[in-house]
Amino acid sequence: MIYAISKLPKEQQESLTRIAIAGDYKTPTCPSCDIKMVLRTSKKGAKIGSQFWGCSNFRRCRQNLQVKQESKPKKRYF
Repeated sequence: MIYAISKLPKEQQESLTRIAIAGDYKTPTCPSCDIKMVLRTSKKGAKIGSQFWGCSNFRRCRQNLQVKQESKPKKRYF
């Protein structure tokens, strides 16, 4: 496939590259609706203040994904 693309004229190669890298790859897509999710902060419950990804179609779709919390590096004692 890459070999075939490398044989195309430079303008077509650039056009295909723009298409291939277009989009937002850092925002997850709802597994039910297939649309981008929204970063939200929990206001109720046991996880108040924690962030999660919620579906943009909230009320109709209640899919959510937890945000992976960055762990602090453990102290190493030698």
